[in-house]
Amino acid sequence: MLLSLNRKFIFIANLKSASSAIEAALAPKADIRFTQTQFGKHDPLSEVSRKYAWVKKYVPYDEFYVFAVIRDPVDYLLSLYNSHHKDEFDGKIHSTKNMAFDEFLDVWCGRSWQAKPQHLRFVDSHGRFKLSHLVLYDDLADEFGQVCVHLKLGWVELPQRNLSPVMLNRADLTAAQVALIKSRYAEDYEWIRNRPRLL
Repeated sequence: MLLSLNRKFIFIANLKSASSAIEAALAPKADIRFTQTQFGKHDPLSEVSRKYAWVKKYVPYDEFYVFAVIRDPVDYLLSLYNSHHKDEFDGKIHSTKNMAFDEFLDVWCGRSWQAKPQHLRFVDSHGRFKLSHLVLYDDLADEFGQVCVHLKLGWVELPQRNLSPVMLNRADLTAAQVALIKSRYAEDYEWIRNRPRLL
């Protein structure tokens, strides 16, 4: 999560959607920055709104450019599955090592907050902030530059960070698994189709 009073932007860090890379690139431009989950890195917009309601004293809520990145739900879940194969998760409830993808869908996703629909992260239940631009992960290379231009930040290089191992890819999934994900995350797909775009 990044918040800049001077530049008037808020970045909502979705999981497995280049948040570490964007934070590394834009942290020098932010007044408030959290890069670890336990401190608020992945706070949804409602939580950011609750914690930082005081910013209105300096910048009206509607002047903030709020942006985030959404990923195709199939790719999003694959990235969660793959990333939790890392040795650092061995012996922990989040580990997916030696777990079949069906078990991941039925058990792991059912108990983990990380597998909740992504769009829930982008709505402010307090009605203070509104998402300005939602970047589709597949378009990130192009749209990140456009976001930086919109914010008058100049050229900002987007580094690679926190890459996941590739245990499974989309071609490894069955048609039934893909259909289940598309049904379960239908609202995320609706957000992707109708995402806000202010560039």
